[in-house]
Amino acid sequence: MTDHPELSIVIGAVRPGLIIRECLAALDRQRHAGVEVIVVAGDHDGTAALVREEFPWVGVIESDHASLPQLRGIGIAESRAPLVGILDAWCIVSDQWIQNAVRAHNTHSEPAIGGGVNLSAADQRRWRVWVTYLYDYWEYVPPFATGHVNALPGNSIVYKRHAFPDAVELRTRGFWKAFANKALTHQGERLVSSAGLTVTLRRSLPLGRFFLSRFDHGRAYSSMRVEQDPFVKRLAWAVGTPLLPVVFLARQLRGLFNKPRARWWFIACLPALLVLHVSWACGETIGYLFGAGSSQDRMHS
Repeated sequence: MTDHPELSIVIGAVRPGLIIRECLAALDRQRHAGVEVIVVAGDHDGTAALVREEFPWVGVIESDHASLPQLRGIGIAESRAPLVGILDAWCIVSDQWIQNAVRAHNTHSEPAIGGGVNLSAADQRRWRVWVTYLYDYWEYVPPFATGHVNALPGNSIVYKRHAFPDAVELRTRGFWKAFANKALTHQGERLVSSAGLTVTLRRSLPLGRFFLSRFDHGRAYSSMRVEQDPFVKRLAWAVGTPLLPVVFLARQLRGLFNKPRARWWFIACLPALLVLHVSWACGETIGYLFGAGSSQDRMHS
Protein backbone atom coordinates (compact mmCIF):
# COMPACT_ATOMS: atom_id res chain seq x y z
CA MET A 1 0.00 0.00 0.00
CA THR A 2 1.41 3.34 -1.03
CA ASP A 3 2.14 6.08 1.48
CA HIS A 4 0.26 8.51 -0.78
CA PRO A 5 -2.97 6.85 -1.96
CA GLU A 6 -5.18 8.56 -4.52
CA LEU A 7 -8.38 7.00 -3.15
CA SER A 8 -9.37 5.96 0.36
CA ILE A 9 -12.44 3.76 0.83
CA VAL A 10 -14.10 3.81 4.25
CA ILE A 11 -16.49 1.07 5.34
CA GLY A 12 -18.36 1.34 8.62
CA ALA A 13 -19.40 -2.12 9.81
CA VAL A 14 -21.84 -3.12 12.53
CA ARG A 15 -22.87 -6.78 12.51
CA PRO A 16 -22.54 -7.13 8.71
CA GLY A 17 -22.19 -10.91 8.85
CA LEU A 18 -20.32 -12.75 6.13
CA ILE A 19 -21.47 -10.36 3.40
CA ILE A 20 -18.43 -8.23 4.20
CA ARG A 21 -16.35 -10.96 2.54
CA GLU A 22 -18.13 -10.33 -0.76
CA CYS A 23 -17.80 -6.59 -0.29
CA LEU A 24 -14.02 -6.73 0.22
CA ALA A 25 -13.47 -9.45 -2.40
CA ALA A 26 -15.11 -7.22 -5.03
CA LEU A 27 -12.75 -4.40 -4.07
CA ASP A 28 -9.76 -6.74 -4.02
CA ARG A 29 -10.37 -7.76 -7.64
CA GLN A 30 -9.91 -4.18 -8.84
CA ARG A 31 -7.74 -2.45 -6.26
CA HIS A 32 -4.20 -1.24 -6.96
CA ALA A 33 -1.35 0.33 -5.00
CA GLY A 34 -3.00 3.75 -5.01
CA VAL A 35 -6.01 2.59 -3.02
CA GLU A 36 -6.40 2.17 0.72
CA VAL A 37 -9.40 0.47 2.28
CA ILE A 38 -10.34 1.11 5.91
CA VAL A 39 -12.92 -0.95 7.79
CA VAL A 40 -14.11 0.63 11.04
CA ALA A 41 -15.77 -2.10 13.06
CA GLY A 42 -18.16 -1.48 15.93
CA ASP A 43 -20.03 -3.73 18.34
CA HIS A 44 -17.17 -6.26 18.84
CA ASP A 45 -19.03 -8.82 16.72
CA GLY A 46 -16.00 -10.57 15.23
CA THR A 47 -15.89 -8.47 12.04
CA ALA A 48 -12.48 -6.98 12.83
CA ALA A 49 -10.88 -10.40 13.37
CA LEU A 50 -12.42 -11.79 10.18
CA VAL A 51 -11.14 -8.88 8.08
CA ARG A 52 -7.62 -9.02 9.56
CA GLU A 53 -7.37 -12.75 8.89
CA GLU A 54 -8.84 -12.93 5.39
CA PHE A 55 -7.97 -9.46 4.00
CA PRO A 56 -4.62 -8.44 5.50
CA TRP A 57 -4.30 -5.54 3.03
CA VAL A 58 -7.29 -3.80 4.66
CA GLY A 59 -6.74 -1.31 7.47
CA VAL A 60 -8.91 -2.21 10.46
CA ILE A 61 -10.01 0.12 13.24
CA GLU A 62 -12.01 -1.22 16.18
CA SER A 63 -14.34 1.22 17.89
CA ASP A 64 -16.55 1.16 20.94
CA HIS A 65 -19.09 3.10 18.90
CA ALA A 66 -21.80 1.15 17.11
CA SER A 67 -23.25 4.05 15.13
CA LEU A 68 -22.59 4.14 11.38
CA PRO A 69 -22.16 7.94 11.26
CA GLN A 70 -19.56 7.74 14.04
CA LEU A 71 -17.74 4.81 12.44
CA ARG A 72 -17.64 6.59 9.11
CA GLY A 73 -16.37 9.78 10.75
CA ILE A 74 -13.52 7.90 12.43
CA GLY A 75 -12.56 6.21 9.16
CA ILE A 76 -12.62 9.44 7.17
CA ALA A 77 -10.50 11.18 9.80
CA GLU A 78 -7.91 8.37 9.54
CA SER A 79 -7.91 8.21 5.74
CA ARG A 80 -5.11 9.85 3.74
CA ALA A 81 -6.17 10.22 0.11
CA PRO A 82 -7.53 13.36 -1.61
CA LEU A 83 -10.57 11.29 -2.65
CA VAL A 84 -12.59 9.43 -0.03
CA GLY A 85 -15.23 6.85 -0.90
CA ILE A 86 -17.89 5.65 1.51
CA LEU A 87 -19.35 2.16 1.18
CA ASP A 88 -21.47 -0.06 3.37
CA ALA A 89 -20.35 -3.56 4.30
CA TRP A 90 -23.39 -5.12 2.61
CA CYS A 91 -22.73 -3.45 -0.76
CA ILE A 92 -20.88 -5.13 -3.64
CA VAL A 93 -19.22 -2.66 -6.01
CA SER A 94 -19.62 -2.97 -9.76
CA ASP A 95 -16.72 -3.87 -12.03
CA GLN A 96 -14.18 -1.03 -12.34
CA TRP A 97 -15.90 0.92 -9.54
CA ILE A 98 -12.54 2.15 -8.27
CA GLN A 99 -11.34 3.18 -11.71
CA ASN A 100 -14.66 4.87 -12.44
CA ALA A 101 -14.56 6.78 -9.13
CA VAL A 102 -11.13 8.25 -9.84
CA ARG A 103 -12.00 9.02 -13.46
CA ALA A 104 -15.26 10.71 -12.50
CA HIS A 105 -13.51 13.01 -10.04
CA ASN A 106 -10.82 13.82 -12.57
CA THR A 107 -13.56 14.75 -15.02
CA HIS A 108 -15.89 16.65 -12.70
CA SER A 109 -15.06 19.52 -10.38
CA GLU A 110 -18.06 18.74 -8.16
CA PRO A 111 -17.10 17.47 -4.69
CA ALA A 112 -19.53 14.53 -4.38
CA ILE A 113 -20.21 11.77 -6.91
CA GLY A 114 -22.34 8.68 -6.32
CA GLY A 115 -24.20 5.95 -8.17
CA GLY A 116 -27.23 3.70 -8.20
CA VAL A 117 -28.16 0.78 -5.98
CA ASN A 118 -29.19 -2.57 -7.45
CA LEU A 119 -30.90 -5.33 -5.51
CA SER A 120 -29.03 -8.63 -5.75
CA ALA A 121 -30.49 -11.36 -7.95
CA ALA A 122 -30.70 -13.66 -4.92
CA ASP A 123 -33.03 -11.18 -3.20
CA GLN A 124 -35.27 -10.27 -6.12
CA ARG A 125 -38.16 -12.43 -4.86
CA ARG A 126 -37.88 -11.67 -1.14
CA TRP A 127 -40.64 -9.36 0.05
CA ARG A 128 -38.84 -8.40 3.28
CA VAL A 129 -35.72 -7.34 1.38
CA TRP A 130 -37.78 -5.31 -1.08
CA VAL A 131 -39.35 -3.46 1.85
CA THR A 132 -36.03 -2.27 3.26
CA TYR A 133 -34.55 -1.71 -0.23
CA LEU A 134 -37.40 0.50 -1.40
CA TYR A 135 -37.55 2.35 1.89
CA ASP A 136 -33.90 3.38 1.80
CA TYR A 137 -32.98 3.39 -1.88
CA TRP A 138 -36.10 4.07 -3.96
CA GLU A 139 -34.43 7.10 -5.56
CA TYR A 140 -31.56 4.96 -6.82
CA VAL A 141 -33.44 1.98 -8.25
CA PRO A 142 -32.29 1.43 -11.86
CA PRO A 143 -32.80 3.07 -14.22
CA PHE A 144 -31.74 5.98 -12.08
CA ALA A 145 -30.93 9.56 -12.97
CA THR A 146 -27.35 10.45 -13.90
CA GLY A 147 -25.63 13.80 -14.17
CA HIS A 148 -26.60 16.52 -11.74
CA VAL A 149 -29.05 15.24 -9.11
CA ASN A 150 -30.59 16.36 -5.83
CA ALA A 151 -29.56 13.35 -3.72
CA LEU A 152 -26.97 10.56 -3.60
CA PRO A 153 -26.99 7.23 -1.74
CA GLY A 154 -24.91 7.04 1.40
CA ASN A 155 -23.62 3.56 0.55
CA SER A 156 -21.84 4.43 -2.73
CA ILE A 157 -20.43 7.94 -2.78
CA VAL A 158 -16.99 9.46 -3.29
CA TYR A 159 -15.98 12.90 -2.03
CA LYS A 160 -13.13 15.27 -2.61
CA ARG A 161 -11.51 15.76 0.77
CA HIS A 162 -12.35 19.44 1.06
CA ALA A 163 -16.03 18.46 1.38
CA PHE A 164 -15.44 17.12 4.91
CA PRO A 165 -15.28 18.98 8.22
CA ASP A 166 -12.05 18.80 10.20
CA ALA A 167 -10.83 15.59 11.81
CA VAL A 168 -11.90 16.63 15.31
CA GLU A 169 -15.52 17.08 14.26
CA LEU A 170 -15.47 13.85 12.26
CA ARG A 171 -14.30 11.90 15.29
CA THR A 172 -16.71 13.51 17.74
CA ARG A 173 -19.90 14.06 15.70
CA GLY A 174 -19.38 11.49 12.99
CA PHE A 175 -20.17 11.89 9.30
CA TRP A 176 -23.77 12.51 8.27
CA LYS A 177 -24.23 12.30 4.51
CA ALA A 178 -27.53 14.18 4.50
CA PHE A 179 -26.14 17.20 6.33
CA ALA A 180 -22.83 17.16 4.45
CA ASN A 181 -24.56 17.16 1.06
CA LYS A 182 -27.01 19.83 2.18
CA ALA A 183 -24.09 22.03 3.23
CA LEU A 184 -22.44 21.52 -0.16
CA THR A 185 -25.55 22.53 -2.07
CA HIS A 186 -25.98 25.59 0.13
CA GLN A 187 -22.45 26.56 -0.89
CA GLY A 188 -23.51 26.41 -4.54
CA GLU A 189 -21.99 22.99 -5.23
CA ARG A 190 -23.85 20.31 -7.18
CA LEU A 191 -24.09 16.56 -6.70
CA VAL A 192 -23.28 14.17 -9.55
CA SER A 193 -24.65 10.68 -10.19
CA SER A 194 -22.64 8.26 -12.34
CA ALA A 195 -23.66 4.83 -13.62
CA GLY A 196 -20.07 3.67 -13.07
CA LEU A 197 -20.47 3.89 -9.29
CA THR A 198 -23.36 1.44 -9.02
CA VAL A 199 -23.38 -1.07 -6.16
CA THR A 200 -25.45 -4.19 -5.48
CA LEU A 201 -27.21 -4.42 -2.13
CA ARG A 202 -26.89 -7.72 -0.20
CA ARG A 203 -28.66 -6.69 3.00
CA SER A 204 -31.24 -8.80 4.78
CA LEU A 205 -32.42 -7.24 8.05
CA PRO A 206 -35.20 -8.41 10.37
CA LEU A 207 -38.11 -6.03 9.89
CA GLY A 208 -38.49 -5.51 13.62
CA ARG A 209 -34.91 -4.31 13.92
CA PHE A 210 -35.32 -2.13 10.83
CA PHE A 211 -38.55 -0.64 12.22
CA LEU A 212 -36.84 0.39 15.46
CA SER A 213 -33.88 1.81 13.57
CA ARG A 214 -36.16 4.10 11.54
CA PHE A 215 -37.37 5.68 14.79
CA ASP A 216 -33.76 6.23 15.90
CA HIS A 217 -32.76 7.67 12.51
CA GLY A 218 -35.71 10.03 12.51
CA ARG A 219 -35.01 11.20 16.06
CA ALA A 220 -31.28 11.69 15.47
CA TYR A 221 -31.87 13.50 12.17
CA SER A 222 -34.45 15.94 13.53
CA SER A 223 -32.47 16.72 16.68
CA MET A 224 -29.43 17.66 14.60
CA ARG A 225 -31.56 19.60 12.15
CA VAL A 226 -32.81 21.99 14.84
CA GLU A 227 -30.09 21.80 17.49
CA GLN A 228 -29.47 25.56 17.29
CA ASP A 229 -33.13 26.56 17.03
CA PRO A 230 -35.39 27.90 19.82
CA PHE A 231 -38.09 25.63 21.20
CA VAL A 232 -40.86 27.50 19.39
CA LYS A 233 -39.34 26.65 16.03
CA ARG A 234 -38.74 23.05 17.11
CA LEU A 235 -42.39 22.83 18.11
CA ALA A 236 -43.45 24.16 14.70
CA TRP A 237 -41.45 21.42 12.99
CA ALA A 238 -42.97 18.79 15.27
CA VAL A 239 -46.53 19.88 14.42
CA GLY A 240 -45.96 19.01 10.78
CA THR A 241 -44.53 15.51 11.27
CA PRO A 242 -47.89 13.61 11.14
CA LEU A 243 -48.02 14.47 7.43
CA LEU A 244 -44.65 12.89 6.68
CA PRO A 245 -45.78 9.29 5.98
CA VAL A 246 -48.18 10.46 3.28
CA VAL A 247 -45.57 12.83 1.80
CA PHE A 248 -42.92 10.10 1.76
CA LEU A 249 -45.21 7.53 0.13
CA ALA A 250 -46.31 10.02 -2.53
CA ARG A 251 -42.69 10.79 -3.39
CA GLN A 252 -41.86 7.11 -3.65
CA LEU A 253 -44.83 6.33 -5.85
CA ARG A 254 -43.98 9.22 -8.16
CA GLY A 255 -40.33 8.16 -8.37
CA LEU A 256 -41.12 4.49 -9.03
CA PHE A 257 -44.14 4.93 -11.30
CA ASN A 258 -42.14 4.46 -14.52
CA LYS A 259 -40.18 1.49 -13.16
CA PRO A 260 -42.66 -1.38 -13.63
CA ARG A 261 -41.00 -4.08 -11.52
CA ALA A 262 -40.20 -1.77 -8.64
CA ARG A 263 -43.64 -0.15 -8.90
CA TRP A 264 -45.44 -3.45 -8.36
CA TRP A 265 -43.14 -4.35 -5.48
CA PHE A 266 -43.88 -0.93 -4.01
CA ILE A 267 -47.61 -1.75 -4.05
CA ALA A 268 -46.94 -5.13 -2.44
CA CYS A 269 -44.78 -3.50 0.24
CA LEU A 270 -47.05 -0.51 0.81
CA PRO A 271 -48.44 -1.51 4.25
CA ALA A 272 -44.96 -2.18 5.63
CA LEU A 273 -43.55 1.00 4.10
CA LEU A 274 -46.33 2.99 5.73
CA VAL A 275 -45.47 1.52 9.14
CA LEU A 276 -41.78 2.36 8.61
CA HIS A 277 -42.60 5.94 7.64
CA VAL A 278 -44.77 6.27 10.74
CA SER A 279 -41.85 5.03 12.84
CA TRP A 280 -39.57 7.66 11.29
CA ALA A 281 -42.17 10.41 11.78
CA CYS A 282 -42.57 9.49 15.45
CA GLY A 283 -38.80 9.64 15.82
CA GLU A 284 -38.70 13.07 14.17
CA THR A 285 -41.38 14.35 16.54
CA ILE A 286 -39.50 13.20 19.63
CA GLY A 287 -36.24 14.58 18.26
CA TYR A 288 -37.70 18.02 17.66
CA LEU A 289 -39.22 18.17 21.12
CA PHE A 290 -36.73 16.34 23.33
CA GLY A 291 -33.49 15.97 21.39
CA ALA A 292 -31.53 12.91 20.27
CA GLY A 293 -31.35 11.04 23.55
CA SER A 294 -29.36 7.85 22.91
CA SER A 295 -30.77 7.37 19.39
CA GLN A 296 -27.49 8.20 17.66
CA ASP A 297 -25.79 5.27 19.38
CA ARG A 298 -28.29 2.86 17.85
CA MET A 299 -27.96 3.87 14.19
CA HIS A 300 -26.58 0.59 12.90
CA SER A 301 -28.17 0.29 9.45
